[in-house]
Amino acid sequence: MGSIVILALVFDNPFYLLLLFLATLPMVLSAKVMREWASLMKFSLFLGLMIIVMNALLSNRGMDVLWQSPVSLPLMGTIRITLQAIVYGIGQSLRLMTILSAFTLLIFTIEPDDLLLSMRKLKLPYKAVLVFSLATRFVPVLMNDAQTIIDVQRCRGVEFDRGKWFSRVKKYVMVMVPLLSNSLDRGVQVAEAMESRAFGSGQDRSFYREVQITSSDKMILAAAALPCFTGIYMCYLGQGEYDYYPILGSLSLSSFEVVMVLVLMLLLNLGFFLMYLRRKVLIDQD
Repeated sequence: MGSIVILALVFDNPFYLLLLFLATLPMVLSAKVMREWASLMKFSLFLGLMIIVMNALLSNRGMDVLWQSPVSLPLMGTIRITLQAIVYGIGQSLRLMTILSAFTLLIFTIEPDDLLLSMRKLKLPYKAVLVFSLATRFVPVLMNDAQTIIDVQRCRGVEFDRGKWFSRVKKYVMVMVPLLSNSLDRGVQVAEAMESRAFGSGQDRSFYREVQITSSDKMILAAAALPCFTGIYMCYLGQGEYDYYPILGSLSLSSFEVVMVLVLMLLLNLGFFLMYLRRKVLIDQD
């Protein structure tokens, strides 16, 4: 997940971002979280469409003008929708979907307590680790709350799947308001619970259960970090870059770039292969 997120942030080429997004699918299928992944991707797709629309309306850069407003609007001026702005919005949407798809593996496949203990085992600051663990714990809870609110609204006769797109957006606003209220209330409850337990008063902490990092775990972590270093080296060579403005760059790849992309994809799946072997060994030992 860390390698994919870092590479999604450093690469600009939409083709590279698409490959990174596809590289998360084998993990999602093997983890059997396709339903949760699909629900989160629907939300990210909505955000991606909003990014494309907002960037096309607000960005006037680009040489290929597809449409221009005949009059100047207050505060916005003359709206110029360019091909470059749309493609740039698509690239940023792919980046967002790739990062969210990688985080799906972290959120829905690892228990927050195990994640907390594992990151603490790596000598990371406890308070920072706790904040990260609480954030990952809240995502499934918020998704369940959102589904509950949608079911309640449907019982009251609200049809989220019918009507024009603007009408659907207004209906989903009815979900966001109580969802935000519930999340704030839950955050206050967590803060009060931590304060009542004197969180932060002691320097050293003890844990009921310890997580042991074996040599095979270290080998898998090293294999999972290889794509990150490979991608950074590719960026050093000038690969993965793309010019959106003022004229779109070419998406064609040289033979050397194709080889490097194939190596990157193999490395992204190397950790998956090692984890599969480790699981087979543990099952055989049991």
